[in-house]
Amino acid sequence: MKNLIGIWLMSFCLQAVTAQHPQIPVDSIRLLFSQTEMTTQQHSSLWNKDIYGPLMLVDPDSREIFANMPDSEGYLHFSEGIYRGSLPEEVPMGNTDLEWAGRHWAMIRLPLPPNRYDRLELLTHELFHSSQPSLGFHFRREENSHLDRREGRIYLRLEMEALSQALLTGRYARSEEHLRNALLFRRYRHQLYRGSEAAENHLELLEGLATYTGQMMSGRDKWEWRNNLVSRLTTYNPSLSFVRTFAYETTPVYGFFLYQKENEWNKQITGDSDLTAYFTEAFGMDQRIILQSYVKQVAMEYDGRRIFDEEMRRELSNNTRLDIYREKFLEEPHLEIRLEEMELSYDLHGVIPLDEDEGTVYLSIQISDRWGILRVEEGGALMRSDWRWIIVTPPLEIEGNRVIGEGWTLLLNDGYFVEETTDGIYLISRKQ
Repeated sequence: MKNLIGIWLMSFCLQAVTAQHPQIPVDSIRLLFSQTEMTTQQHSSLWNKDIYGPLMLVDPDSREIFANMPDSEGYLHFSEGIYRGSLPEEVPMGNTDLEWAGRHWAMIRLPLPPNRYDRLELLTHELFHSSQPSLGFHFRREENSHLDRREGRIYLRLEMEALSQALLTGRYARSEEHLRNALLFRRYRHQLYRGSEAAENHLELLEGLATYTGQMMSGRDKWEWRNNLVSRLTTYNPSLSFVRTFAYETTPVYGFFLYQKENEWNKQITGDSDLTAYFTEAFGMDQRIILQSYVKQVAMEYDGRRIFDEEMRRELSNNTRLDIYREKFLEEPHLEIRLEEMELSYDLHGVIPLDEDEGTVYLSIQISDRWGILRVEEGGALMRSDWRWIIVTPPLEIEGNRVIGEGWTLLLNDGYFVEETTDGIYLISRKQ
């Protein structure tokens, strides 16, 4: 009863936080930290570790920080049971984990979700990210550009359709059949795109396990969890990019069914695990050669004709869009910015790969580096494939250290300036 009262009280007090009131009540944030700590302690057996650690909530308008612990560099001060301060402009803001002021933080951007399950899922998801290195998960930057190609998208959408059917059926044997079909579409996708298995596995280990952890710690019972997974899959907008988002939806569904078979399955997973191989063995998928004719036959059971037609139409319009980006960032005058020690945040849904040697367009992105801060809010920016250059459209206005372009703003640090080269390309230079 005490825990139920605490949850109800936290939900009541947090109405002001989630409604974006100008004055955020400190009492509700202090209670939120306490509830989150209690939740991670109750679920410490999930990874044989209590993942509670440095946690900050950040107001996006004022950049004010509300933290559960002090930093080690004196940015935060203790007030009314929490730590408060201001997030420097050069630190990108988002739901993420980051190294800042001597600690590895889980950062959450306010407002919080109004639903208490969603709220705890978000908080523990990011706390897991800050714990991943200590659990042996170390990650490289991998691109899943094939998931913006027609057949890559088709067979991911078919996998998601099969996962949704696995959740909706009332018979476990039938669920496993749908899961095997989901893995059929996955393994066929990996056959089509060389190297895609490793790239997808990287993101599932990074974000898929974090989402599974958040859902396990959210407080939902089995049926609420299942209904949440169904809702996520059925409301996922297929017009958005899958490149950086698919793992949030796939891994947790496999995890849901694995939990019914072996509730400690996740403890067998390490940073070197191949999740597709693990899922394939766990659900008894046939390891024989996958034939295209058979895959297309099975696809018809999951509304494959509609998905094929939708993706054919999308490819035609998307090719035109990609040509526009190539012209905009590679052929016409533009500003090229060298990346040295960058920190970045971006919209996961706005990731559009060009060809492998060209790079990826990010529709909304913020980057901090030695030269200053770049904010792109519309129109996009092209990140080259080696992650050493970012390209935006040419400057329209330069006022001191402030440079403005179409949909972007650049704030330069002292000693840096923008200059135009003889071939119409702009660069950032440093005063000698």
